[in-house]
Amino acid sequence: MPIEGELIVRLDRDGRHLRRVTVRVTRPTAAARVLTGRSAVNAAATVPLLYSLCGHAQGAAAASALAAAGARDVRGHPACHDDAVLLESVQDTFRHLLIDGPDAMGGAPCAAPVAAVRAAIAPYLRATCGSTAVGDAGAKHALALHVSGIAAEAIFGMPVAQWRALNGAEALLTWCAGGRTVVASALAGIFADEPMLGRSAVPPMPPARPDALLEIVVPAMRGDAAFERAPTWAGTPVETGALPRMRDDHLVADVQRRFGNAVGTRMVARLAELAAQIEELSGTATGPVSPSRIQAIALGDGEGLAAVETARGLLLHRARVRAERVVDYQIVAPTEWNFHPEGALPRGLEGLELDDDVHLSRAARLAVHALDPCVGSRIEVGHA
Repeated sequence: MPIEGELIVRLDRDGRHLRRVTVRVTRPTAAARVLTGRSAVNAAATVPLLYSLCGHAQGAAAASALAAAGARDVRGHPACHDDAVLLESVQDTFRHLLIDGPDAMGGAPCAAPVAAVRAAIAPYLRATCGSTAVGDAGAKHALALHVSGIAAEAIFGMPVAQWRALNGAEALLTWCAGGRTVVASALAGIFADEPMLGRSAVPPMPPARPDALLEIVVPAMRGDAAFERAPTWAGTPVETGALPRMRDDHLVADVQRRFGNAVGTRMVARLAELAAQIEELSGTATGPVSPSRIQAIALGDGEGLAAVETARGLLLHRARVRAERVVDYQIVAPTEWNFHPEGALPRGLEGLELDDDVHLSRAARLAVHALDPCVGSRIEVGHA
């Protein structure tokens, strides 16, 4: 029973000039209606079924939020470990780069490596829900080596560590020009033809630390009826996902200085994060390892919050429980952050000048892809 919906992007142009971009996500905010009155353990089992993507992250968020709200029955409920959220993010990024990316650019998908990664990861995802990690250290390392080999061939065109050693934007552009993979070729075309496409001044989401969540986000979730559909950080739309998380990475920071928060920069951030995640899995990370991707915060009086970092960005669940039953529930998905009506997509596209509807629609598809919605998207073009 997934919650269906789509992202509708309306582009109104006047001649060559794009005058207005309207963004609307039609997915219903049905969590409270669906879950209210259910037992906490039943709600924890139901939430992952509401979403066709990021099921492990949704399950982790649900169990964590309900447990933080004091639901005793959920404490023994199988919940996905941090490793499962990491592995789900890895496989989602493979799909993003090799299937959704070529599709957005009108090319053929590169499905075989995505299928190979999913097949390799699937047993570990099944095993990690309810356990403490991805098997023993040896099994985890073997999985990392296998995934790293697929990534080296299909995405990076070289060993992951070698790609991680690229020392700045110029080195990255040289890698793109080599065209060793479909991803490198796609980025080469973007940087050559549309380097500033989707560039936006919408700020990156600050780190979702507990103090910031408590002081800024929780009051808004409680008090703003529109927050689930149009979330903001201290009243301002923000961008979530790989680009904010990788802002301190040397390569990403150098590309960002050169091109801003644009489509190409977002793709580079996804690449850099994937490489860092593979190194984390293998135990060869040279930089700091990411903190836990799952945060659970008890808010008191039967209320709990979970914050989970998914491939697409920050996922929030807020639950209120009385006598082991749900009395209120909120879910704020990354799509609602990144496709805010005043957010990165409209701000990055407004003012764009293109000769025809075909090129305009293609540019919009690329910008949507880079922000990675978890629902299908539709582009509409109108004329003033």
